[in-house]
Amino acid sequence: MRHTWPWLLVMIVVAAVFSQRGFAAPTYVSAEALLVLPYSAAAPWKKITDHRDDKEVWIEWIPADQTEDDIKDILTEQEFFVLKGKDAGEFVSDLLGRIDGACRAASHNGPFGKSESGYQVAYAQAYCVGNQGKDVDIFIKAIAGHDALYVVQREFRRPATPGAIPGLAKFGKNQLPEAQARLAAQETANKFLTDQVKLCPNGISANSCIVASSAANAASPATSADSARIDGWPIPGKTSADDVVRKLGRPYMENHMDPNHLGQYSWVYLRNGTFLVFLFDKNDLVVRMTVHSAPHH
Repeated sequence: MRHTWPWLLVMIVVAAVFSQRGFAAPTYVSAEALLVLPYSAAAPWKKITDHRDDKEVWIEWIPADQTEDDIKDILTEQEFFVLKGKDAGEFVSDLLGRIDGACRAASHNGPFGKSESGYQVAYAQAYCVGNQGKDVDIFIKAIAGHDALYVVQREFRRPATPGAIPGLAKFGKNQLPEAQARLAAQETANKFLTDQVKLCPNGISANSCIVASSAANAASPATSADSARIDGWPIPGKTSADDVVRKLGRPYMENHMDPNHLGQYSWVYLRNGTFLVFLFDKNDLVVRMTVHSAPHH
């Protein structure tokens, strides 16, 4: 698996995370799931990084017409299990301080705090000039979840301008279209983080958060395998682990013991007194799903 970490934030964010708390495996006890909708664009953005382990999730997208050798725009999703319970505002404040120290000059707005779906959220914008030959505008949203600290960033990168002032863009009379395009792109980024990035306490279905009143019916089976396979879902060999998380949220339990050395693993969900057991192959595709009644005490 190839990982192309953000050139500026990789060292900053990783240092911010692992300097504050030791490693700890996550405990999956809820259907909590981060919803990051596709970024608004004429052509879908492409995923260039998808890293997942028991400490973090790190996913990156760039526009379809850009390459990893010359990234101008990037969207990054991070889930830090080792920081569950961390104050979102404190994390973003610390992150902004690290950005300040990594740039020739920097300025920022925020963090601004609010509550969304019962979760503490912090927003900020950082403007960095003079970092490894780049000027960067960074738009940040952090959510303090029960299972992890979730951070989504939208970065705009361009060659460094000598003498540039962070947060202050200068355009000539003949550069009005360029100025308008930059302002429009930043407005889109702000709106995306506000409206298209959400932490769903009851899981995700059809690219939207499941509401509490219908969570049991929308995200879980009743009592049989037939009722669990809504509209023929999941499809063995086609439904991926990502698809399962998007539909049902994070598993109640994971089992990575593989006595047959086939690269297989399983996830368990508990819904309405019923266990859903998903078996995945080494390519993270569903092999089968079985349904079992939970024991009553």
